[in-house]
Amino acid sequence: MNKIRRVLVVGGGVGGLTAATAFAQRGAEVVLIERRPAFDVPGVGLGQPANALRIYDALGVLEPILATGFVYDHMCIFDSNRELIARHKFLLGDDRVPAVCALSRLELHNILLAAAQRAGVEVRLGTMVQEMCDEGERVVAEFSDSRAESFDLIAGFDGIRSATRAYLVGTAFVPRPSGYGAWRLQVPRPDYVQAMEFLQGIGSKAGAMPLSNDLMYLFHIRPEAPDAVFAREDYPRLLRERLAQYGSYVAEISASLDASSDIVYSPIEPMLLPWPWFRGRVVIGGDAAHVFPPHLTQGAAIAAEDGYVLAAEALADDMPLEHRLMRYSRKRYARSAFVYAFARQWMDDEQSVRTARDLAEAKAEMAQNASARIAASDRILNAGIL
Repeated sequence: MNKIRRVLVVGGGVGGLTAATAFAQRGAEVVLIERRPAFDVPGVGLGQPANALRIYDALGVLEPILATGFVYDHMCIFDSNRELIARHKFLLGDDRVPAVCALSRLELHNILLAAAQRAGVEVRLGTMVQEMCDEGERVVAEFSDSRAESFDLIAGFDGIRSATRAYLVGTAFVPRPSGYGAWRLQVPRPDYVQAMEFLQGIGSKAGAMPLSNDLMYLFHIRPEAPDAVFAREDYPRLLRERLAQYGSYVAEISASLDASSDIVYSPIEPMLLPWPWFRGRVVIGGDAAHVFPPHLTQGAAIAAEDGYVLAAEALADDMPLEHRLMRYSRKRYARSAFVYAFARQWMDDEQSVRTARDLAEAKAEMAQNASARIAASDRILNAGIL
């Protein structure tokens, strides 16, 4: 039945750390490699909905995540002056797991890294796979430090520019610019920002997500040229210009931007890889297999689900390995496809507001339907995988 005893996990993000921990907790010998020489984790913050929190509970790290982050049970949609359009109470969570807990990406990473190390995962930094050779009963990885080692399975969670995906499908499926970009900035949290909120503007959207009692992050999504490259010293001016139509705390933050502001910009490049997500003894998950617009805050959550489900399926030992990896692929593709389609439609709808008349029509439509739409997503995602 092709028993899996030794696993290489490529990539030290949320999905990779979850996969590594889940494999190790089930008794596999696990090596995790990360190309960066140190875990100086980029990014700002992550909302972790109930489906992700259930995975972290299974790994034994729910309590530190809840103690570190900011828990909330609803979201609001406002206009650009923070006048309420719609409020939605999430249909996520249960008596043990809250609807959402948001925290800084670095804090979440540190918690997951500690869990992986406690489970016995060997972590190697500054290391990449240069070549893979699937020999049928094993797969050999040649590393950037000239070592070569054999494994029963290689799991690629190596992100949006995944070399493992390239090994599987070449350039047939790669992320493509959507024509939209996301600006993010961690800032002090006003007391009245108690949950994730969107501010719908004309030609763009702003919003905030609380990360702790003291912090939140501001985000701004708008059309940007697919090939746009901005000089970092221009970030404060560019973001001020882009936030000019917004009032309330957004205007206050905009006015405070200066050279010391730690602004992050990235293009939104959605992608969904058709199943199967494997070939032979090499399999992928997380951003290597799917990249979503951020609107459902499910990117890291689905990556964590991928890692956990992969470990459970690969180690099930109830059928040949190929069949187990196909079962994983089919399960994960269906759920990922829902998130991809829902989040992409949401982004396209909000970004289609280009005039005052568009905004008036969008406000009326969202007031009537936004909560019902999000509830439909809640019911699907809350069904979970455990």
